[in-house]
Amino acid sequence: MKVEMMPCSEDDTEFIEEQADNAFNAIAQPDEDAEEEEFVYTVTDKSGNLLGGCILSVDALRTASIYDLWVEEAFRRQGMASALMREAEQKARELGCCLAMVGTFDWQAKSFYDKHGYMLNDTMTDVPKGHEHYFLTKRLDCPSAEYIPSNCHQYEIKPGDEKDAEILSGKLHEYDSAIAPREHEYIPLSRKITDESGRIIAGFVGGVDGWNGTDIDALWVEEKYRNQGIGSQLLGELEREVKKNGADVMFIEAFDWNVDFFKKNGYERVTGMLEDYPKGHTMYCLEKPLS
Repeated sequence: MKVEMMPCSEDDTEFIEEQADNAFNAIAQPDEDAEEEEFVYTVTDKSGNLLGGCILSVDALRTASIYDLWVEEAFRRQGMASALMREAEQKARELGCCLAMVGTFDWQAKSFYDKHGYMLNDTMTDVPKGHEHYFLTKRLDCPSAEYIPSNCHQYEIKPGDEKDAEILSGKLHEYDSAIAPREHEYIPLSRKITDESGRIIAGFVGGVDGWNGTDIDALWVEEKYRNQGIGSQLLGELEREVKKNGADVMFIEAFDWNVDFFKKNGYERVTGMLEDYPKGHTMYCLEKPLS
């Protein structure tokens, strides 16, 4: 089927992302009452200055993501990060989360997460160039090794706000950039396909980050237009765009219900797997060189 791809407006990208989420949720079946939530945890000195913190995000599948974990250099290796991690994990368990996810780079804190019972699920190489990015997970509904340094109990963990979250993100961004400078700002990419009446029937939303890593937020085709080659054309267009904007490799996350589509389109290298995510399914981490 021959199609014309057009740029997306902000409303278009929101529509495509919403439709992709609906298609995912129809299979993954999140809890109807569950909502996405975010929590900020901080440690401050007596004057209220931020010494460390982290952000916990919980999605509708009751999966926890812990990110922007940051501790001021003078307070590292003194149990503060462990105290923050335990607080975030405890909240995730209270909310019924079965799984926690973290991402870290080779210059950051993989050994720290190893100590806390996180298992390596995927490694992306050369993002940034010459470095590795790790994706780790920990089952929160099963017994696991717990690392509890004796000095982690000395810290009072307080709830933070959006300003604290911005400070944490900024400090981590500054630290990362000193080791691996970003080549450019994030480059958003999106395209839509419409029918004769102008209604969107397919599209993608993604981009290229400052280290030339790729991102696919949504790739969606309306059900009655599937199996006509539209998805492959969209994916091919996204690959051309990310290559034009500096990426050499595409990394994507697929699931047991759509992994064959990506393999058919050249994503033959499986770099990682996560079983029982979402519940009863398997997630695959795939890679494709852009030659």
